[in-house]
Amino acid sequence: MMTHRERIESALAQKEVDRLPYSLWMHFPNRDRMPSRLAELALHLQRELDLDFVKYMPYGMYSTVDWGSELKVFTGFDEPPVPHNFPIQKPEDWDKITPRKGTRGEYAVVLESQRIFMEMRKESTQESVPFLQTVFSPMTTAAKLASEATLIEHLRLCPEKVKRGLEVIMETTTQFARAAVGEGADGLFFATQMSTRKITAEEHAAFVKTYDIPILNAIRGNSWFNILHIHGADTWFEELLDYPVQALNWHDRDDGPSFSEARKKAPDKAFVGGLSHLKVLTDGTDAEVRSQVEDVWKNGGRGVVLGPGCVARPCTCMERLKFIRRCIEMTAKNK
Repeated sequence: MMTHRERIESALAQKEVDRLPYSLWMHFPNRDRMPSRLAELALHLQRELDLDFVKYMPYGMYSTVDWGSELKVFTGFDEPPVPHNFPIQKPEDWDKITPRKGTRGEYAVVLESQRIFMEMRKESTQESVPFLQTVFSPMTTAAKLASEATLIEHLRLCPEKVKRGLEVIMETTTQFARAAVGEGADGLFFATQMSTRKITAEEHAAFVKTYDIPILNAIRGNSWFNILHIHGADTWFEELLDYPVQALNWHDRDDGPSFSEARKKAPDKAFVGGLSHLKVLTDGTDAEVRSQVEDVWKNGGRGVVLGPGCVARPCTCMERLKFIRRCIEMTAKNK
C-alpha cells in the first residue's frame, strides 16, 4: 500500500496509483482564528477521512487584516467572516498599502497555527501526509481590500497606483510563502480569484500574472506540490497554464472546462477536482457523488486527485464526507 505522499507523487507524475488519491477541505468559521484549534480541526479531518493531503484552511480574509480590513463575523459555525469595510474606496487609498512583514501580524498567526499542526502531525504518525498552505494572489487580496468592482474601476482609472499597491502585497505574500515552505509546508494552494473575463486578457497579464509568478518562483526549488486554484466562472484558463505549479484546481464540474477538455490543453499538469462543490458535494444524492468519483477513476486515476472544485460548505455533514471516503475505498486495486 502506498503512503499518502507516494500516492500524490504518483498522481503528479501521471503514474499508476493503488487507489484514487483525494482530499476535502472546508472552512471552520469562528474556530479558525485560534491557532491551536485550527490545527486540531485540520488534523481531525485528516484522521477521520484518511485524506491524501491537507489543504490548510486559515480564514479567507487573513491577508487583508494588516492593511485595515475589519471583519463582519456571524454567529454559529456555518458562515465565514466577510468584509465589514473596504479600506480602499478611492484612488488615493492605494497609498495606504505600505510594506508589511509576511511573518508578522495576522500572517504570524497563520504561521503559528501551521507550526502547531506540524508538531501534532509528527506526534500522530501522520508525517507522510502532504501539507499545503493557502496563499492568495496579490490581486485576490487587493479585491478583498477594495471590492472587485472598485478594483477593476481603479486599475483602469489609476493603474500605476494599483500596481504600486500590488507590488507591496506581492512582497509581503512572498515573505509569507517562503516562511510557510521553510517551516515545513510541502507547497502552496495558491488561489487566484481575479483570473476571470471581468478583466481583459491584457489586464490579466499586467495585474494578475505579473505579481503571481514571482511568488511561485520564490518557493520553486523548496517545494514539490503546488496547486493553482482558479476561482470562478469564465476564467482565463489557458493563460494560467504556464504557472510553475504541479497541479490545477478549478470549478470543473460547475463552470468548466471538464477534465477531458482541460487535458487537451494541459497534458503535463495533474488535476485536482471532479466533485461539484455547488450542486453535488453537500446537497446531491449518494448516487450522484458515487458517479462523480467513478468518473474520475475511470482512467485509473492517472494524473488526477479527487477533490471539490472549490471549498466545501462548512455545513457539509461528516456522514457525507465519510461516504466519499467509502467511495474512494472502492477504487482500491485489491478490492
